[in-house]
Amino acid sequence: MLLTLSISPAALGSGGSAHDPVGDPVPPVIEPGPVQVALTTVTTAVTAPLAGITAPGRARELFIVDQIGKLWSLDVASGGPATPREVLDVSQLLVGPQTPTDERGFLGAAFSPGFATDGLIYTDTSEAHGPADYRLRPSNDACLVGRPQTPDHLDVIREWRLATDPATGALHLDPSAANQGRRLLAIEHPQANHNAGDLHFGPDGLLYITDGDGGGADDQNCQENFDGNPMFGHPGGGNGQSLDTPLGKLLRINPRLSDTRGTLSANGQYRIPVGNPFPNGTVPEIYSFGLRNPFRFSFDAANGNLWVADVGQNDVEEVDLVTRAGLDFGWRVKEGTFRFDPDGFDLKGAHSDGFPFANAPGVPAALTDPIAQYDHDEGTAIIGGYVYRGTAMPALRGHYVFGDTSRRLNNQHGRLFTFDADHRAATTADNRISELREGPLDAQLIGFGQDTAHELYALVFGVQGPRGDTGAVLRLRQATP
Repeated sequence: MLLTLSISPAALGSGGSAHDPVGDPVPPVIEPGPVQVALTTVTTAVTAPLAGITAPGRARELFIVDQIGKLWSLDVASGGPATPREVLDVSQLLVGPQTPTDERGFLGAAFSPGFATDGLIYTDTSEAHGPADYRLRPSNDACLVGRPQTPDHLDVIREWRLATDPATGALHLDPSAANQGRRLLAIEHPQANHNAGDLHFGPDGLLYITDGDGGGADDQNCQENFDGNPMFGHPGGGNGQSLDTPLGKLLRINPRLSDTRGTLSANGQYRIPVGNPFPNGTVPEIYSFGLRNPFRFSFDAANGNLWVADVGQNDVEEVDLVTRAGLDFGWRVKEGTFRFDPDGFDLKGAHSDGFPFANAPGVPAALTDPIAQYDHDEGTAIIGGYVYRGTAMPALRGHYVFGDTSRRLNNQHGRLFTFDADHRAATTADNRISELREGPLDAQLIGFGQDTAHELYALVFGVQGPRGDTGAVLRLRQATP
């Protein structure tokens, strides 16, 4: 549910562009691999589960980020069905989701590494436009003269304090805590889509945040947006490549003001960690850039490696590995390993006109290519998962488990994929992806979860239930060999 994709019809010709689109960017077909998984339903009493996270000191529980504004707790220790228990409700803050394809809402959450003692949790929410810490860069294109450039919404990071009910042991909002929902960071978004919104604390104890390029398509101004108006908020070469905006970035902050390491943020609500690559820049929170819609990311529980799944545009989906600060993953210069042409507004006769025109691994040298990629013969939007470190699926240990939301646009045929992360090849083309099921899911894949034992869960929407279509949390287990 609630995952809009910037997909255009197939290319109709070369239009006014100087380049010819690549017809089949990644020819190899993703086929079922030797390892197959089965799925066990944990619950269908959720709506749009985007992420499954854990809290220090709460070994039995998997916490589900539901896009409608709820954080649920599931007792997954027994291995059987579980009834969700509400922990936090942020729905009153949200401007979305308003429709089943709305990408806005409650998008991510992360418990503090010290949660067992400090009770803190951080959330990412889409909220009504208002005062912001980062405003859109000015767009002075001729197509926008006389037109309003009002941002669609704010992407907001907040801090909350939870408490434990002494009678039941359940978590709930701490009624005695002052400054609940403290706003750390608010970023203007020009369009409704490409919000990313994932949050995780890294092994360094710092908070990492993904933000999309601002929405629309092609990361550029003036072409027709989904609402029929010319796009704004993507001036110059777009947001992904600009270090003057947090859009299209992986950000890193330290929300602990008492930690005097690093400099205080411009708004005084958090600190800029030592080691961020652009501490003196306009946006010192930037850790990596050149991203389009890094919807989900994760840290490897064994070695701390940071894996990012970046949703492509019309053709290529990619898995990126962030090995150090300051990496540029290429958008909109590249889509996957392919050079990207955003020009020629009439090329495809639709909202999005950009296309890949040449496979160029390693070029330009300043850009970082993905570890693995696939094209839209196989799906429509990548959903990032985890490198598996549990025990229930021994054949998948060290493999990155991820998927695609839908084989065709919103047809509720999600897919589960994997490749060997521990023994990955040096070149993108040599990291072959295989499918973990003989056929697609009968639902739309929208997220993954990992519990404290490092077992994995697929989070889906579109399951037929007594209330009609609903979300579900599905536990993965090894079926073959």
